[in-house]
Amino acid sequence: MSSRRFPGKMLRITAGRPLVDWVLERVSLAVLPERITLTTSADATDDPLAAHVAGLGFQVFRGDLNNVAVRFRDCLDDYPADWIVRICGDSPMLDPGIITCLSRHCSPDLDLVTNVQKRTFPPGQSVEFINARTFEKLNFGDLHHEEKEHLTQVFYRNPERYQICNVEGNDHHWREQSYVVDTKDDLQRLEPLMQAGKFPRYFGVVRGGFA
Repeated sequence: MSSRRFPGKMLRITAGRPLVDWVLERVSLAVLPERITLTTSADATDDPLAAHVAGLGFQVFRGDLNNVAVRFRDCLDDYPADWIVRICGDSPMLDPGIITCLSRHCSPDLDLVTNVQKRTFPPGQSVEFINARTFEKLNFGDLHHEEKEHLTQVFYRNPERYQICNVEGNDHHWREQSYVVDTKDDLQRLEPLMQAGKFPRYFGVVRGGFA
């Protein structure tokens, strides 16, 4: 809620509903609701967000405001899983089929399955599967500032240490779009599409490989 570019955006009413509701709904089309956890901060600015999402019946975990990696680590202690599926709150038009697609590439010998390492999907359509066993073994005290804020950066910066499967699409028109909400202008551009139910679906060919 303390976003510098768009303060309070997660509860901003968008097409008749708070923005976070759209994100949760899109993810719920691919993942059982009881497996979804809002992972937010313990800062007072996030009190309204946590209360709202808990009122919807979703799990809520609250942790460090600035160290997102530690927040996810502590969340994993409370909600154990084999894989962490990271979906950012700025993705209210996420195609749930991408989650399903990437899940098919997961195997125990991989550390990360992603469509972000080499971007062939547009902003707002990013999905990352992090192997929980690998994540728990990270040295959180040695992470750089950006790695604390963007918890998969440590994998992308050290590809020689990790087994990363990058899923790529081949639709060049698709990759030129943008469905991310970073600013109020983004929201104004996307809201008419959301009101009309024109959510994107990817129909191109995808392939998984080691980048």
